[in-house]
Amino acid sequence: MIRVIIVDDDIEAARALKRNIDGKESIVVIGLFDNGMEAVESCLEMKPDLVMLDIKMPGMDGIEACRRIKQADPNIKVLILTFYRIRDNEIAAIKSGCDGYLYKGHTGEELIAVIKSTLTGLSTCENRVRETIHDQMTDKTEIRTANAGLEKLSKKQKDIISLITAGKKDAEIAGELYIDEGYLRNQLVTIRGILGLRNSKELAAWGARVGL
Repeated sequence: MIRVIIVDDDIEAARALKRNIDGKESIVVIGLFDNGMEAVESCLEMKPDLVMLDIKMPGMDGIEACRRIKQADPNIKVLILTFYRIRDNEIAAIKSGCDGYLYKGHTGEELIAVIKSTLTGLSTCENRVRETIHDQMTDKTEIRTANAGLEKLSKKQKDIISLITAGKKDAEIAGELYIDEGYLRNQLVTIRGILGLRNSKELAAWGARVGL
């Protein structure tokens, strides 16, 4: 038996969801609630296998409710179910520990399949949410890579990048740093080799990214 709690401030929507999944393929809906605080308290008492949480609710939203449920009992699976396609919500929900993130509008059969797969340990997210997760991980990787490159540069090389990022020409950079242009060109080749960049345009973009 799969014990499920549904939490949605639109109680009619919660009842409709219950009708779609209750009593089918060993799923039993053991509670309907309309706010996050009740959801947290009920999970501690009723110990469901899975909670379906809306995000926008009075008092405590679904993201905070998910965080508290997972903190109290990591074994309880949490599915976020929302109308809103907001990137910040998606990131916050993943950080809160949810096991899945779906947009409302799926059929009962689809939701039953998601519930069952979630209970086996699979994370079930909409394609857009997967893209959000991928983008965030890529951003972090790029930042770590950029910072690692920064550590390999001398102070003079960082000064050169800073002036390139500010839009200075070679002659201006050489004058400000009291170096000749031939030395500057050699340094630019060395810097681009260290950072794996092809030209000064990419170097300026890199400098802006790391704050030079």
